[in-house]
Order: sequence, then structure tokens, then C-alpha cells
Amino acid sequence: MRVFWERTGVLYPIYRLVGQGLSDGEIANKLNLTELNVHSCIAWMLHFLKFTDRKELVHYASPAVVGMRAA
Repeated sequence: MRVFWERTGVLYPIYRLVGQGLSDGEIANKLNLTELNVHSCIAWMLHFLKFTDRKELVHYASPAVVGMRAA
């Protein structure tokens, strides 16, 4: 069963923008979402990936790290 964030199609765009170091407000503005929706999606990602803070998620989602995993 797909989660709400997958069904709405914002999971990857939020993940990608978090990796670029954008704040919740900046992400919300870029994707025309509420800051609360962005915050909730990021909280879900943290829980799903078993990260303890946003810094871990930013590092995991950063373009340099993603490129290393693909190689």
C-alpha cells in the first residue's frame, strides 16, 4: 500500500529539495504546498529511514551521496 506522500507525487520532489539543503518554507514555496505538509512528509521520511534528525536525511539525500550510491 502506497503512503499518502507517494499517492500525491510529492515524496521524491521533497526528498530531492531536502538534499539540496532547502528549508521547509522554501520547499513549500517551490512545490505550492503548505509548510505543515512539507514538515509532515519530512517527518515521515525520517521515521521510514530510521534517521534521528534532519541532518542525516540531508546528507543521505544530497546529490553527491546519491551519485555515489548509483555508481
